[in-house]
Amino acid sequence: MTESPESAERTSAMMPIQPGDGDVWRSMPRRNTQKVSHLLAADLRHQILTGQLAADQQLPPEADLTKRLQISRETLREALRILESQQLLEIRRGRGGGAVVRRPGLEAVSRYVALLLQLRSTTLEHLEEVRSVIEPAAAGQAVGLAGTGHLKTLVALHDSERSAEGDPLGFVTAITAFDQAVTELAGNQTLAVIAGVFRDIYAGQVYSSIDSKDAVAADQIARRVIVSHSAFLDAARRRDAALAQKTWSDYLFTTNRLLVGRKVSRRPIDIAPLWRAQAGQAGSGPTPRRALILAAEFRARIAEGRLKDGDRLPSLADLADEFSISRPTLREALRILEMEYLLDLRTGDRGGASIRTPSSRVAAQQAGIVLEARGTTFADFFRATQQIMPPIIGLVASRITPTRLKMLNDVSSRLAACTENTSEFVTTWREAEMIAFSAVKNPALTVIAEIMHWVRVGVEPAVTADATRLPWVAKTNRNAQRLFAQFVAAAAEQDSVGAAEVWAENLKANASWFQESGFGERLVLDLMG
Repeated sequence: MTESPESAERTSAMMPIQPGDGDVWRSMPRRNTQKVSHLLAADLRHQILTGQLAADQQLPPEADLTKRLQISRETLREALRILESQQLLEIRRGRGGGAVVRRPGLEAVSRYVALLLQLRSTTLEHLEEVRSVIEPAAAGQAVGLAGTGHLKTLVALHDSERSAEGDPLGFVTAITAFDQAVTELAGNQTLAVIAGVFRDIYAGQVYSSIDSKDAVAADQIARRVIVSHSAFLDAARRRDAALAQKTWSDYLFTTNRLLVGRKVSRRPIDIAPLWRAQAGQAGSGPTPRRALILAAEFRARIAEGRLKDGDRLPSLADLADEFSISRPTLREALRILEMEYLLDLRTGDRGGASIRTPSSRVAAQQAGIVLEARGTTFADFFRATQQIMPPIIGLVASRITPTRLKMLNDVSSRLAACTENTSEFVTTWREAEMIAFSAVKNPALTVIAEIMHWVRVGVEPAVTADATRLPWVAKTNRNAQRLFAQFVAAAAEQDSVGAAEVWAENLKANASWFQESGFGERLVLDLMG
């Protein structure tokens, strides 16, 4: 009996694409699946994230792929759309176009998280607290690791800041580049990704502040940033980590106070002005500039609450008239939003475009892809957890409500009842963490906890499988439960210092498990399958 094309699709996939001449495609051993497009996307995704497919490498033409893989055009396009939505491919239109490999960066994650935070009424004060939790310690670590070449890079970035004074967008871009370079020097990929995402959002608010008619205040903010960065560079030249950390804390405090003085710190953030400015200055590229501007406008309207979840957009004809734009360019703008999970595009009788508001789950997935692309190990991720989580827990203890405290006591009792069952204990522990971190009363810090939670959930099956084979894990579980109970007791007394110390002690105890098992040196990409 002859196998149908759809049946063949369900049992075929592909091996890695090797750069070079000749036929680079080969068939994989057959595997049963009902969704070959997802299998194909997963294979390609792994090749991109492991470097088997290089950035800027163009995939073979669509006709070649469908013929060599013996799949339909629809199946191939669905697989490529999945990868495009994950920022791993760029589909270029026109002559010489096609699917081009990308290395995911922070821009898409920052934009999505910013939209999520604005809809949660996050304030500049919340973002300031995020920076105070993450950045000072990272600045101290950066000084200890910075070599002569790194210092030269920072000096050049500092010079760019000076040159950009008077140009609000250029200045914000320059200070963000300097701050991100410092965090990158700290040597922790996870920390750099998280700090970079929230720094970009914060930069948008700085832009809104300095791009005002109050030239005196704008100049004051700019000069404060320049002076603070100069002081940090002096500490870096001296290799004085403690001074660098203090200098960075002072930098955050003084610049934050300038913004507070202008009564913007407690207002909900507004990221739309920066988006519109960036889209307006977009240069030439594979995506039409008008499409980028229109996508930014829709994004801004979602952030401003003018477009809500489930809202249907007008027809293509009406949108084209409203924005005086061609239909091909309009379709490109809508496709950008669809790839960002902000729009549903449907065909048929109920077709059209409808709005999707952002979720922390999608934000976390996007951040996870960036971590995977950077070759992040679980040890790297765990070190970031050790740096970020205790300060957040200290804030939780100082802000706990009776209702949240009761929830913590309840989950602590459940932890005590399942210390011998590692799989159940891990699941309950994750729930306990989320209950704790959601009590911090800072939407930005809660989203950070959710992002890190998603990474842990992704590697949880591998953790549980390895852990159940180790005889001393039950003892580790009992110790973790004991420390969690101590944290709840500290929170009941609103003892922020004690709560943070207990949480840090628990994380330190877990570190020995990673060292003993060798688990920490495995890549997040491999652990998450």
